Amino acid sequence: MVLHLGDSIASGECASAPSRAYPQVAARALASDWRSPVETCVMARPGWTSADLASAVTVNRMAIAGADAAAVLVGGDDLIQAALASLAEGHLSRHLRRAYRQYGRDLAVIVSICRGYGVPLIVCTLYNPFPHSPLAVSAVRSLNEVMAQVAARCGAHVAPVDAWFAGREPLLIAGYRTGRLEDAIECPRAPVHPNDLGHRVIGLGLAAYIAPLAATRHRLGSTAVLHSRR
Repeated sequence: MVLHLGDSIASGECASAPSRAYPQVAARALASDWRSPVETCVMARPGWTSADLASAVTVNRMAIAGADAAAVLVGGDDLIQAALASLAEGHLSRHLRRAYRQYGRDLAVIVSICRGYGVPLIVCTLYNPFPHSPLAVSAVRSLNEVMAQVAARCGAHVAPVDAWFAGREPLLIAGYRTGRLEDAIECPRAPVHPNDLGHRVIGLGLAAYIAPLAATRHRLGSTAVLHSRR
């Protein structure tokens, strides 16, 4: 079984059908590679921050225990919450620094729980839906640096989703307009989620990272990956 952890992106936001969300795209790619159905479990909800996800993982440890591999994509809402707090209180840089520290602690909790059950974890970097806004570029880059540091320290793998999207944002993001933060204010629905092609890019990219990790656990005796819940 492959477990996907995250927020609205992992839950399939803006995919035209559940089957086109990236966790299911990855499952089909793995099933084709292994010639066997792949069970997929998604622990993700729109609006979840890293703290929400760490709490959910802590409470639902048995879902981790049954996984052959896990992937986490979370953090966008951490940045949004920091920005909203700064609108009320000012001091955006202070709120962002606080968000980075909290994110690092939360991600370390998730990695630690996965390692405790011997489950390899892939940490997905964040793509930037507003590549033409220096503030967004700086904030996303800083959060991705925190991810890389935690992953290196705790023994997680890193999937460079940001690199997969870089320069292709108009093709991969639903409702993309100018790539500036103003779009989030002017559009009825903020253009931040992947479209079908964006989900496909993430799913196929993740499958390449998941395949050798989950296959190794399967050869060591795991059988969960052989059962389908597509």
